[in-house]
Amino acid sequence: MLALRGGGELVALWAQLFSVIEMVSGVALSGVAAGLSVLVAQTAPPERQALLLWRALRLGLVVGLPVALLVGAAGAFFSTPWTLAIAALSGWIAIVHGTVNSYWLGQQRRDLMLCLAAAGAVIGVAAAIAAPRTLTLELLAVSCALPSLVLLFVARPGGAVPREHDRALERYLVPGLAIGILSPLSMLAARGLVADAMSWHDAGVLQALWRISDWVGHLAAGVLSVLYLPRLAAAYPGPDFHRTLAAALRAVLLPSAALFAVLFALHRPLLALLYDASFEVSPGAVALLFAGSVARIAAWVPLFALYAMRRTRAIAVGELLSLPLFAVLVGAAGASLTLELAAVFWLLAYLAYGAFNAWAMLRR
Repeated sequence: MLALRGGGELVALWAQLFSVIEMVSGVALSGVAAGLSVLVAQTAPPERQALLLWRALRLGLVVGLPVALLVGAAGAFFSTPWTLAIAALSGWIAIVHGTVNSYWLGQQRRDLMLCLAAAGAVIGVAAAIAAPRTLTLELLAVSCALPSLVLLFVARPGGAVPREHDRALERYLVPGLAIGILSPLSMLAARGLVADAMSWHDAGVLQALWRISDWVGHLAAGVLSVLYLPRLAAAYPGPDFHRTLAAALRAVLLPSAALFAVLFALHRPLLALLYDASFEVSPGAVALLFAGSVARIAAWVPLFALYAMRRTRAIAVGELLSLPLFAVLVGAAGASLTLELAAVFWLLAYLAYGAFNAWAMLRR
């Protein structure tokens, strides 16, 4: 819809704005909310699980508020300050439904997670279709916050979280800050560097390939988070942990590689169908970028293991070797950057990221 309404430029601009939303919400969702899933999976009494949810909500909103305020204030230096302010507010509110989703993940309530995801998708598509052209980005940003109304249907228990669980949640603040801030900022920087070296249209083409890659990536991440993160958390540190880890690797890696092979074969008609005929890229660049996306999925398997093992410092350090490393490599290429070279950097960054995560997981 965005490509039809504004071409590659609107696709790239929405990707930039969505990175801002991800940055604000990600400081909580990549940290405290992920920790909530692990702790809920390891906590049997339902009343304790509910207490953990409300504590995680408070922690997540508190840690996300300074980021939202900084992003909103930064809008004063841009030509569309209200757009950035709306994105910051929407990202902060989105912490709510993201945390509720993590709570249901720990409980393995997949029916409720599916309903929440479907509602969010319908709201987003409706905004893309119905929004006036001059307000498309702003209304899309607002649509990211609306699913948080789900909190009205979640009961609030009495009592207090045990202090040991409280400390465990707080440990996840560090990876949340690292992943939640560094990843979206790196993507913002990378897209801007691609646009400076080539054009915003080329940045939109690269974004289109990332979006196609996300079809497989989101499926793999969903399998890892919905099926295997609670199992890994419950199995650690027992003998079933490594068997569960091997099962997770088998479940996502080979199927993902096969799906990427199909997408590579169909990438030309897919780009033309989903965007328009101007979205063209060489087969070599597509192959390299898809290979990097396979490496990315492989790197997530030990990453989810690190979450289950509560090795939060390793998660934070490893984040430097993913999207931040990619952005540094793109920036170092300067004017010589091409889409093919960007795809090479994508592959190298995630090979390094996967190697570090595997080392950190196996380290005693």
